[in-house]
Amino acid sequence: MFCCRAVRLASLKVIFNITKNNYVTGRKLCNNNKNWNAYRLFSTQKYDFFRVTGKRSSNRNYQSNFQSSLFLLSFTGLLSFLNKEDDKESELITTIKRGILLIQKEELQAAEQMLHLALRLAQEQQNSDGVTYVYDLLANVAFERHQFSKAEKLFVNVMQRELAKGTPKDDPKIVHMSLKLAKIYEETGQIEKAEHGFKYCLECIQPLIDKDSEEIRHDHDLLTLWAMSLDWYARFLQQQNRLDEALAYYKKAYAMCVKLHGEIHEESVVLLNDIGTISYLKGDKDEALTYMTRAIEVGKHLPNMEDFSSVYVNLGNIYLKKGLYDEAKKYCSEGYKNAKRHDNPEGLKEAGICLEEIKKIFKK
Repeated sequence: MFCCRAVRLASLKVIFNITKNNYVTGRKLCNNNKNWNAYRLFSTQKYDFFRVTGKRSSNRNYQSNFQSSLFLLSFTGLLSFLNKEDDKESELITTIKRGILLIQKEELQAAEQMLHLALRLAQEQQNSDGVTYVYDLLANVAFERHQFSKAEKLFVNVMQRELAKGTPKDDPKIVHMSLKLAKIYEETGQIEKAEHGFKYCLECIQPLIDKDSEEIRHDHDLLTLWAMSLDWYARFLQQQNRLDEALAYYKKAYAMCVKLHGEIHEESVVLLNDIGTISYLKGDKDEALTYMTRAIEVGKHLPNMEDFSSVYVNLGNIYLKKGLYDEAKKYCSEGYKNAKRHDNPEGLKEAGICLEEIKKIFKK
């Protein structure tokens, strides 16, 4: 009997500009759900917190979802002060940049210590934007360290500071933080508050998306925030076993992902895997095969996708469940080879379980 690990995977990356550099982040997720114990499917990416400028964490064992928090640097509008040349602020700017560099290196404890130095400097200089920005960075670092209570308080502090200076409640920077707070509530079991938060984010962005103006169509950050909100809410619904709703939101997220990145992209593979997974959980194996097969076709164009082996194994497992053992063996074997090529021990384990199950069947 397979033990179930219902799947989720790496999220749509969110890109924000900071002093002319792009910081790209992702997420990890793998959860147990006792209601889905009939079968085993896997996450396509083990979402290690930071994927900064394409770099992945080597830690494959984190199984909480922000569980795979997202390092969103949401205050792009506040960053102009980083480029000032005023001598009074040079030490503050340097200290913040050092903190960001430590975040990039995933040295989170050191980053937090550096950012506290920056906070003290900003407070001494009475630099309100600097204080707000450092609080935002500290909130995200706490998020990454799974310190959700601390992260929640910091995010609320930053939101209050923004609202006090006249930022509208539906401003994208407020929505960014609301989305992270919704994830915190989900992670800490506050389901009603989490759902309210996800819906709030969607309701704020939906009217802007509906306008479909030229400006909106070229607002990459807003469209990415929309896609991510859809994706996270879909995962939340999946966790609540509301599969029909989850499927609808995953499909919307996939459509936006393709619009943003094109189909030949890791996130497209991830979402195709998600849609296939939900289809399987709903009992539609043929639909699951269709989406998993498409995920394989797209993923073959992405040789550097480290956890692509999971898609092969998922497809193999579905064939196994349908009694098509030769096909099951073919794809689980491909998964094994892919995991070996990427030195992915979890992928090797997943593929090994599948192949062992097939071996047992052939011995009967």
